[in-house]
Amino acid sequence: MDNSTSSLQYKLHDFPGFGKSALLGLQHVLIMFTAMIGLPVILSNILGLSPEMRAAMINGVMIGCGIGTIVQALGVGFVGARLPIVMGVFYIFIGPIVSISNTVSIAAAMTAVMIGGFVEFAMSPIIGKIQRFFPPLVTGTVITLIGVALMPIAINNAVGLNTPLFGEPLTLVLAASVVLLIVVVNRLTRGFFKAISLFIALVGGYVLSWMLGFLDFSVVASARWFALPALFPFGAPQWPGIGGLIAIVVAFFASAIETVGDAIAVSTTVDVEPTEQRVRGAVAIDGIGSTIAALFGGTPLTSYSQNIGVITLTGVGSRFVVAFGGAILIILALVPKVGALISIIPSPVLGGTLVVMFGMVASVGVGILRDCMKTRRDALLFAASVGVGLAITVAPAGAFNAIPTGLRIVISDGIVMGALLAIVLNLVLPEETVTSAASSAPAVG
Repeated sequence: MDNSTSSLQYKLHDFPGFGKSALLGLQHVLIMFTAMIGLPVILSNILGLSPEMRAAMINGVMIGCGIGTIVQALGVGFVGARLPIVMGVFYIFIGPIVSISNTVSIAAAMTAVMIGGFVEFAMSPIIGKIQRFFPPLVTGTVITLIGVALMPIAINNAVGLNTPLFGEPLTLVLAASVVLLIVVVNRLTRGFFKAISLFIALVGGYVLSWMLGFLDFSVVASARWFALPALFPFGAPQWPGIGGLIAIVVAFFASAIETVGDAIAVSTTVDVEPTEQRVRGAVAIDGIGSTIAALFGGTPLTSYSQNIGVITLTGVGSRFVVAFGGAILIILALVPKVGALISIIPSPVLGGTLVVMFGMVASVGVGILRDCMKTRRDALLFAASVGVGLAITVAPAGAFNAIPTGLRIVISDGIVMGALLAIVLNLVLPEETVTSAASSAPAVG
């Protein structure tokens, strides 16, 4: 690829020096931080984990994301794309992890993630064949479903469900203040500060919570300044059941496709060819990195597309800068007080952030669909997949109790079922031309 017209200040293999690399790497961390910590905090709330176990999961996520980012940027053998790709978490895994945890145990859920990570690692050489099951129509439908189906979780956090803050007027004020702060920062700032508007709002909500007396710092006070992360913090590995594995593997398929797209996008951004070797390496660390994260109690990894914007914004395409960002995450994970500080984020603060974050996820899906949903067949696929996914998501508790445990884990997950339905419908529904669909449409007005 021709680099003669590149606008990059630092190209892929340039090293800006230790000081600049550390500062620019921290910039990547700040932009992905809110999304990264949101998943373990959500899971901790749903599963009722103690503050100590919540901090352990957060530290496990930071360890996994840090190691995954370093390997993705620098490469180890055939693993890693050797591109400036930041690794984070993927919210599609919430349903399967919660289902397995409630049905078997959290240790079983972590085991499923470890196995699923190996499956993704093993399928990295054939990822091109799997990618055909995820054309833009299916991808846009699934991403939209993820954003909308996760919104109840955001709302439950925003109102402080299952916490002492539930029903308190200040709870809604706190959540609304966070949403308002995101909008204000996003609209009134530019560049880097606009990119970290979610992080700024989270910190602002945290400070406001402290002023209102909502924070209990006893967990932070008792946490150590330095500690090596423990292996299997939720217990020894347990068999999760075949249903749990199926749900996890389906989610890993979606994660792999996300990583493929990001690897291609980053390659283009830093003026290199998106070779098959780079794409395979990106998916390989997506899988094996998820397995490593689960060893420390963390959740599965995926690439973070929002950090691609940082490269364009700063003109820094150096993979060494991103590797420094990964090192910063590992250092933070070795300081338990950091995990403890994150673990006491009040539910309304997180909820307000998630309302906007999940809305942004849905908007990405809608943006993809805008360019590819042209016929009635496409609209039917979208309506059926999202409709079924949402119906399962909002179904009353106990609606699937009569179904055998293994099958229930899959069927009771709206996102997984909606994604599977989108894939199947895309394969079996006959294609239509835009012209024939338009001519057969009823007149309006």
